[in-house]
Amino acid sequence: KPYFPVFAWAPGICRARRRSRGAGLGPILHLALRCGGCAMPSSSRSAGPSCCVSCPALGLGSSASTGAPLGVGDPSACSRAASQRSCPQPLKGRILPMFLFVNTKSGGQRGAKLMQAPQPFRVDLPNNIVADLQIFDMLEGAPGQKPGFAKLKEATNYCVIRMVVAGGDGTILWAIEEAERHGIDTRQQVLVAVMPLGTGNDFSRFSGWGGKAPRMSAIVKGKCHGLRALVKDWASAKPLPHDVWKVAMEVDSSRGSILQTSSERKKERIGKERIERLMHSYFSAGNDARAGMGQEKARTSTRWGNMLNYGFQICLKGMPFREKEYVKDFVLSLHNGVDDGSPVIFSTAEEDEEKERRLPRLVGNPQVLMFLNIPNCYAGFCRFWEGAGGLGVAPVLNPELLRKDLDPADGHLEVLTYSSLLMEPMVSVTTQALPAHRFNAKRIFSGAPMYLKFAEEDQEDVCVHVQIDGEFFKLVNPISITFEHHRKIRVLHGGIPNEIPEFDEIDSDESGATDSASADESDAD
Repeated sequence: KPYFPVFAWAPGICRARRRSRGAGLGPILHLALRCGGCAMPSSSRSAGPSCCVSCPALGLGSSASTGAPLGVGDPSACSRAASQRSCPQPLKGRILPMFLFVNTKSGGQRGAKLMQAPQPFRVDLPNNIVADLQIFDMLEGAPGQKPGFAKLKEATNYCVIRMVVAGGDGTILWAIEEAERHGIDTRQQVLVAVMPLGTGNDFSRFSGWGGKAPRMSAIVKGKCHGLRALVKDWASAKPLPHDVWKVAMEVDSSRGSILQTSSERKKERIGKERIERLMHSYFSAGNDARAGMGQEKARTSTRWGNMLNYGFQICLKGMPFREKEYVKDFVLSLHNGVDDGSPVIFSTAEEDEEKERRLPRLVGNPQVLMFLNIPNCYAGFCRFWEGAGGLGVAPVLNPELLRKDLDPADGHLEVLTYSSLLMEPMVSVTTQALPAHRFNAKRIFSGAPMYLKFAEEDQEDVCVHVQIDGEFFKLVNPISITFEHHRKIRVLHGGIPNEIPEFDEIDSDESGATDSASADESDAD
């Protein structure tokens, strides 16, 4: 089945297409599309097993007998149609569609300035290709009913679409979840790129788009030369596979609760015993998430203000006289599976001496337990897995773990612990990364799926702070957290040039996974 670029939608019928009926293109299905070669509204599409866009100005169509494409992007056909007054806006060549989804609340509402760019926003590319960028506000519409994603869904029927997300790490997850709510297969139908507008921007750093928000004055001022340069970068970037994980958190039905910082900067109950979130970068439980939740309640409008505030919260929570969360106090065991009957990775339970010798135990008394899918975290300043100074369980389960590289597309999560929280604010305010061994980081495990079982107390509540890609929660009397592979997406990486395609084929050999979507995160970074 051939897929061809389609870039805009409007009611109406292209007059040039109307005259070509009877040319063997098959039955017509009205989809209210716009002609990709001349920008004239068109509602024509060749239906059947070899369907594709059919407009003589674009030069697209398929033979009813052979199913072969009749041609791609014939500019002369567009010019002829224009001379006959059927195509008023001829373009130079083929269309490469792009969608930019903006979290207008991110980066001190910097993202709102992107909405000032003219639309449609077109950029000439090499090989006679024209990039057509459409910009949408992610806050517009209810979850599952957002107009931008509805149009993206239509476009994915014909080609792989470059879906650019302007926001922080949380906005990327929000966009993926929203795309799936609209029936878009994020494994095959979109290529994801990032414009960093958040605080940490770890996913953007890893994928080569940097950690600082671009200067909006250069992006949208005048003829939008900054935005044009970004469009060219997105068009030529190389797609690489990337794992997305499903994290399911469950608390006790009678005594438990899940709290999150609201838009009013107060902790509020979510009102559910079990919630699921997607994760693309990393998860942590312990004092770092506790400090992060404190920072959320005092969030500023600037990236540096938020980072300094986070460093202050770490210092405050890490003082010797302050109560701390230690991993051994809230974790009972970690298993390589989806329940507590799976093989034990480590246990902290107090058991008889004979059994204790057989079960792997945590080494030391760490304050943070981390699950990594990318090498960098904490605004790119820490690379714990690469610099871990040893193994964090005894007896050792896998002696080769110290030689294991972190790969975000291998279907594994890397687990480690670390202790020295007071070193973290020094990293945040000096902008210089410190070696991971200064944090006493130790490797625990590499694999998936995993089941984290929490300790229980009869008299007192067990409280644990966790974060998923910069989204912070407080769990009261938690039962478990499960980590399972959700799906593999394709991410466009900056700094790795790739030939601009005439159109993108959709791969059909990637394995599926269950769809899931969490609550609308309109205030994500």
